[in-house]
Amino acid sequence: MSDPRRRRQIKTPSGPKKKAAGPDLSKYKLKSATGRQEVPKPQPKPDPSQQRSGGRRGDQQRRQGGGQRGGHHGGRQGGRGQGRRDQPRPEPEALKTETYARILEHDDGTGIATAMAEKSLAFCRLKLKGSEAMALNQRIYIGKDASKRTDVAAIIGMAHLDKMSNMARQDLPNLVQLFIEEHAQYFVDEFYNKAGPMSLKQHSYELLPDVGPVKARNMVKARDQVGVFASMDELNALAKVKGAELLAQRFVEELEDKTLMPRLTELLLPVTA
Repeated sequence: MSDPRRRRQIKTPSGPKKKAAGPDLSKYKLKSATGRQEVPKPQPKPDPSQQRSGGRRGDQQRRQGGGQRGGHHGGRQGGRGQGRRDQPRPEPEALKTETYARILEHDDGTGIATAMAEKSLAFCRLKLKGSEAMALNQRIYIGKDASKRTDVAAIIGMAHLDKMSNMARQDLPNLVQLFIEEHAQYFVDEFYNKAGPMSLKQHSYELLPDVGPVKARNMVKARDQVGVFASMDELNALAKVKGAELLAQRFVEELEDKTLMPRLTELLLPVTA
């Protein structure tokens, strides 16, 4: 039997249970039902031919507008270019001390000639006065005295060997050789009679093309037999060489290669005889 003193703990409902609160829907914006909506009908595609024609019209309008703008700019540029052409060009500094030049190439159609200055063998472009063709090696005055410039209308500028025609490059060795032959005695006295050893193993004669140690020694022996060469003809006969041609080939090599050292063109030019 249970102890009467133990109280029975019986849970009795205190009242009706409250339903649990549902979610607060006030913060959500709900759309009211609108029923079925109409589906938009597909639109027909535009005709490509109309697009092309419209594009052409737009391109034509843009071209016309650009042409008008370009015309204005072209007019201004043309005016500036015309002003520059009217101004005389200053003559190159490299030719300020030159007095004569030799014709290398002449275009009688345009009157433009390429010439070689005598003192430095520098190349220049000239505008000639007459229409008569000038021959290779023809000597013309390019000095400061305008009254003596009977053949030259203007000195256009310097000429570069790598931009010359093939004919001019082929004629260059002949032009230089003709120049040396006209001053043969000067080059015999200043080079062939004064040339000496550059080192224990090399003589100055070896600077000439196709002249090695053996030929250089033979040239020295030929010079020692007569003391000095009296002329270019005597040099050619005793040393069995072509003195003017060899020296011309060396000059051309130095004109083509600015790094070639030593430079006989700088040591022997200008001609002072």
